Amino acid sequence: MLTRRSLLASTAVLAAGCSTVGNPLTPPSAPLDAEIKVAAFTRSIYLSMPYGNYVPGDDNEVRYERALAALEEDEDNAYGPKRGGYSLALRFVESFYPPYEEVDEGPKTDEEIEADRAARLDSVAETLDSLDADLVTVWPHEARWWGENGLLLPLDRFSGAGESELNQEFFPTVLNQYRRDGALYALPVDAAPLMLYYDQEFFANQGVPMPDATWDWDDLVRNAVKITTAKQDGSVARWGLVAHGEQVFWALWQNEASLVDMDTRQCRLSDPAAVEALQFVHDLLHKHRVSPLAEMRDLWDYIWATPPAMLYDFPPMIHNQRISFRMAALPPGKVSATPVRTHLGIGIAARTQRTEAAFAALKGFNLAMQEHVAIPAGREAVARLADIRRDISPAEVAAVQHSLEHGREWPQQGLPLRIMYEMTQSLGRGDDVATI
Repeated sequence: MLTRRSLLASTAVLAAGCSTVGNPLTPPSAPLDAEIKVAAFTRSIYLSMPYGNYVPGDDNEVRYERALAALEEDEDNAYGPKRGGYSLALRFVESFYPPYEEVDEGPKTDEEIEADRAARLDSVAETLDSLDADLVTVWPHEARWWGENGLLLPLDRFSGAGESELNQEFFPTVLNQYRRDGALYALPVDAAPLMLYYDQEFFANQGVPMPDATWDWDDLVRNAVKITTAKQDGSVARWGLVAHGEQVFWALWQNEASLVDMDTRQCRLSDPAAVEALQFVHDLLHKHRVSPLAEMRDLWDYIWATPPAMLYDFPPMIHNQRISFRMAALPPGKVSATPVRTHLGIGIAARTQRTEAAFAALKGFNLAMQEHVAIPAGREAVARLADIRRDISPAEVAAVQHSLEHGREWPQQGLPLRIMYEMTQSLGRGDDVATI
């Protein structure tokens, strides 16, 4: 039985180029007749599904199978089964990990925490071994974690997988979320840029111009005030804007400020640019009063019950189940900067014995899967997004492209996320910016 430890040495050999298939590794030039097995973590793709295209009974496994069927029918695809010399078999798994209660009980010492991590990594290795998996779907943090511990092959050694080539194929802000110490461990399938969603019909009824590429922070405030409507008793009937539901990295980045210097671990919130950005958000809430003052979970419960006219959110937009929101790029401050997440990547299991065919299958299946997510990670797929999804317009495609071109990676480290969580709560409570 394979474990993480037994894979480390073989992975290091492959990473160094000491492979029987040559260096760099290349796609096959002749059929290899290899069966490539994909361990599909069925929950990995859930957050990436376009809700507007949902069909009852069309669950995650069906979407994977549709992508596979389309790939098998595409005989002209250089990375498809026919020209790539492989067949593809799906193996679905709910989780790669044992339940937390089996490895996580009560407070832990550093040694116990490391032992738990090792146990969970060994569980992944055992699952991949039992499924005979060559490819595996991963979240970005899993790709980095598994890769640095020898469970995934670094892709950079494959022909056509150099940084310049991949940056032409994928948006770098998405691709880089699957890197660790310069090594790439998975190819992204989906992208989720923070977008400005707005109720088009409500805007038209209020006589307010629709958000477009000319909007900046001043336009955002002015129009949010216009469309915040009141009842006869003076209470708010509908809020104009919620821009802090997914935290406010966007405000700092668009004002050329930062939250923390990760090299020195020093907080940068006292810098003038950061103070200015936080004051802008504070004013949205407490001076202009265009947003509800609820915080975090309570805020999202409120938004679900009474959607605002404009909302900063990541695709897919669950509110589209009830209201036909349209998408626009975030109005920029001093610069355009868009937080970008990704939920689904595909990597090559280090245990594979079919390296060349596995890379061809990875490329082919990755491209096929991009047809089945809300926003794909590939440049070409995004360019024809209006053809893939019937619920998106050419103007929205341009907004998505702009957002991804000006994207910044959603922080993966715990420190910035913890600080931002506390800071966003403080803004919602109305704490003075200097105090924050």
